[in-house]
Amino acid sequence: MEHGQIQTPTSTDDRPACGACRKRKLRCSREVPHCAHCRRLGTSCSYDADREKPGVKPGAVEALRRRVEALEDAVFQQERPLLESYRPSQDPTKVASALCDGLELLLGQLRPSSSRKRRLSDASVESPVRESPRGSISSNSQPPSPDNKRRRRNTNPLNTHPLIEPDDFPDLSSTLPGPEVLDSVVTLYFSLVQPWIPVFHERRFRQWMRVPSERERLEVVLHAMVFALLKHVDTELTANLGDIEAICERSRKIVVLNAMNDLHVENLQALTIVCFEDIGSGRLSRAWPIVGSLTRTVEYLQLSVESEHHEQGPLLQPRPCVPPARDWVEEEERRRVFWTIFNLDRFCSVTTGWNTSLTSNDVHRRLPADGGLWHNEEVVITPFFGIWDKSAGKIGNLIAFLPTDYNTAESPRSRIPRGHGHSLPVPEERVDMSTIGAFAYRVEATESLSRVTTFFLQQRINYRDRQEMGSWLMRFKELDLRLVSWKMFLPQRWKDSNISRQPTVVNMDPNLTLAHITHNTSMILLHQRIAYPPPEWLEVVKLPILSSAETCEGAAAETANITQKYIDNSPARSLVDSQFVFCVFVAARVLLVHWRYYKTDLSSDFWTLLAFLDTISTRWSGSLRGCGSLAAKYCSQLRGIYHRCQSDEGFKVDVLGYSNEIEWTGRSSERPREPQNAEPHASGSLHGQHIEYAATQLPNLLAAEHPSHPMLLGAASGPMGYNTGSPDELTAVTSILLDQQYSEMDRIISLSNANFAADVPI
Repeated sequence: MEHGQIQTPTSTDDRPACGACRKRKLRCSREVPHCAHCRRLGTSCSYDADREKPGVKPGAVEALRRRVEALEDAVFQQERPLLESYRPSQDPTKVASALCDGLELLLGQLRPSSSRKRRLSDASVESPVRESPRGSISSNSQPPSPDNKRRRRNTNPLNTHPLIEPDDFPDLSSTLPGPEVLDSVVTLYFSLVQPWIPVFHERRFRQWMRVPSERERLEVVLHAMVFALLKHVDTELTANLGDIEAICERSRKIVVLNAMNDLHVENLQALTIVCFEDIGSGRLSRAWPIVGSLTRTVEYLQLSVESEHHEQGPLLQPRPCVPPARDWVEEEERRRVFWTIFNLDRFCSVTTGWNTSLTSNDVHRRLPADGGLWHNEEVVITPFFGIWDKSAGKIGNLIAFLPTDYNTAESPRSRIPRGHGHSLPVPEERVDMSTIGAFAYRVEATESLSRVTTFFLQQRINYRDRQEMGSWLMRFKELDLRLVSWKMFLPQRWKDSNISRQPTVVNMDPNLTLAHITHNTSMILLHQRIAYPPPEWLEVVKLPILSSAETCEGAAAETANITQKYIDNSPARSLVDSQFVFCVFVAARVLLVHWRYYKTDLSSDFWTLLAFLDTISTRWSGSLRGCGSLAAKYCSQLRGIYHRCQSDEGFKVDVLGYSNEIEWTGRSSERPREPQNAEPHASGSLHGQHIEYAATQLPNLLAAEHPSHPMLLGAASGPMGYNTGSPDELTAVTSILLDQQYSEMDRIISLSNANFAADVPI
């Protein structure tokens, strides 16, 4: 063979794999001088000629046969003295044990190598659950024998969860619960979780469950549903399953390992369910990496843009990863998958202070359609939703020129997919806003909440610089007017309601209710820095502190009213999304801040909100009583702040410290992080600045301007005033903010002026 020539192995070529392929566990082509993988990777390729081949070694069977014959002779020789003197020369138990060892060794040599791999059922011998031959999970009533040589080796004696091997990937159906339990899990998903993450068309999902080829694609989704809902299944059905928590954790591992193994829409749906459960259970450290992956993967699958705009992209077109949607119903399902991940991205940013991942450069999507229209498969066009550009939203730039939320008219190039990827042109016309529903309004409200964080709270500002302070207050005014405008221009069908007058017929839509309390939360986060400023700010600028404080207190009170109405009129087992829990936490926390700052009585709404968190925490646990939840963490944190305020007169609460107070691991044994006395940031940034409870300075400053205000009755008056400086932007914007007409605008959504009724599916 000439130098450099590649020899292809023949059918008689039985050389072993090369050393590099064995190390990487790759399938070796066994070509010389270099196999295919070594040529591609540029690594050295060598074959070990002396490597023993797998399988039965030559002469092994004959040696074992002779050993068995010797054991038989020993047994036969044993019978002779038994007949003569009944005193055996050898212990029969030892003989039988030696014979069993020999037979086991023989079977081990004859067993195919593939069967030696540890499977999930073998790895679960020490676990309280195992797989039945039909794929259902049954109770392991008999403990494993201590002499079992095939039991799983586990270096962690406390780890009782089943091991997940790569070879288990293709075999997902056998690790699912039995049909009866699985049907209950699916039913619970559509009643408890689907309202918050509506990413499946229920009718089609149940149809696909009955088609083997389609059901196979949904197995990873079914495992995600098991992870999230098995603890809520009736205990009569799960009595024989064993350790429910271990089964749920196994399904989670299966979902994560499989979903990260390929690019499919079903994988996104499954991971979204996992995030819903992880965040709701307070295990935030497990959820954030998945959220980060979802925000990138949704772009890889091109779900962040409308399918009709794929052809209008750059010269270098992205590689398609999923086939075109078969019809509008499937396209709408993909659209809802994107907006659900979008909500997760925004929620992550708001609660942690991190930057958002999905930006205006990435997103060109229509809002989700009304749930009733989608459920009935009625094709409609919904408007695009504008995402603000971060670079254009820096402090000092007016956001009045940023994109509006809706497009005013459709382009003539707009299309609607009509079956198997085909599309029909749509004439230019104004978009009908009645095509969107509760889920779309939740998306809008969530983005508004994110804008307050991104374009206001995350901006650095030196309060001593009058120009910077003027630009920052101008941003405050712009965002405030945007929120007021959103509330004012809600469609009439969502505003007029008799919910307070006829409580017996209340049917509150989950997403619409969440949209409304999210709006109130946006108002709290926007106004609380103005309402409860450090005293040194008041020496520089005149702020509408009392107006903003009333806004915060009113938004918290209405949030308490709405949540009380929701909990009173929802099924006893219903869950709420983590964003709902966060909004309740923010409302309760600002009531503590208000109480501490103005030395007033603590509002009774605080205890209403705490009771709501307790109830939701209990519901979230299901049959796993005592397991952690985000609601329980928030409730514990609020009680901790309250007791610190009661016991320590000098305790100071960080107004914007909500993002750093909660532990992320979700372990029930851990205590929430103790609230710290925050000190001002050296750079003058909004982050790290705190509330001061000066006994004289702050009351004097406020009482001098508002001597008869109820929050300041009894406060001492003093000569201190504001350094307004020369007429400039700061003076101009503060004049607007202090104007009575501006301060008395209707900002808060309440039970009396909003419609929460759910008359169609979401």
